[in-house]
Amino acid sequence: MANLELIIFDCDGVLVNSEPIINRIFAKTLTEGGFPITHEEVTQKFIGKSLVTCINIIEETYGRTVPAKLIELCKEREMIALQQELQATEGIATVLEQITLPTCVASNSSHRHIQFVLKLTGLLHQFDGKLYSAYDVKRPKPFPDVYLYAAKQMEKAPENCLVIEDSVTGVQAASAAQMVVFGYAPRSHQGNSSHHDALIAAGAKLVFEDMYQLPSLLKL
Repeated sequence: MANLELIIFDCDGVLVNSEPIINRIFAKTLTEGGFPITHEEVTQKFIGKSLVTCINIIEETYGRTVPAKLIELCKEREMIALQQELQATEGIATVLEQITLPTCVASNSSHRHIQFVLKLTGLLHQFDGKLYSAYDVKRPKPFPDVYLYAAKQMEKAPENCLVIEDSVTGVQAASAAQMVVFGYAPRSHQGNSSHHDALIAAGAKLVFEDMYQLPSLLKL
């Protein structure tokens, strides 16, 4: 890719396989707390969205506040489950070793979460000091703020950045930042080809299924 100077990775669902774990815990905890929702509904409604956005949607749906204690319980359960189950995305460690361009992370998750999951999966050293969170800016994805912030911190022009995203929300954010976006949709992701089409519709230049494909795609 001509003029490519920086590759920006989303975190959850791109670098680490955390979303199925987080969604399962989120659905279970909310349901126990009187906000019934299925794992499938969480996956469909909340993938790629910030926790604040998710809580706002739930509160609007049920017409009442989600207790802070319930949110804290959810976070505690997530950390335990992630420590027991989390794995890096297949192929990502190899791919990161092969990429020679500068890289960074831009995520809707908190810095604490990003560092936690990358450390658990042995990827933190690849991005040390180059982690950017929606908590650093005014608005989370699907707004472009965190991607524009990451590019500015890395001293690169947005049009010379490539974003790797797995969610419609993230693709919309990167597209709004005037960056090129590759959608990552492994075969198991959300169960069918409709997600592939949704990523393209949101602005992805292409969608790929296997992280090992990324180095060759960068040459297109």
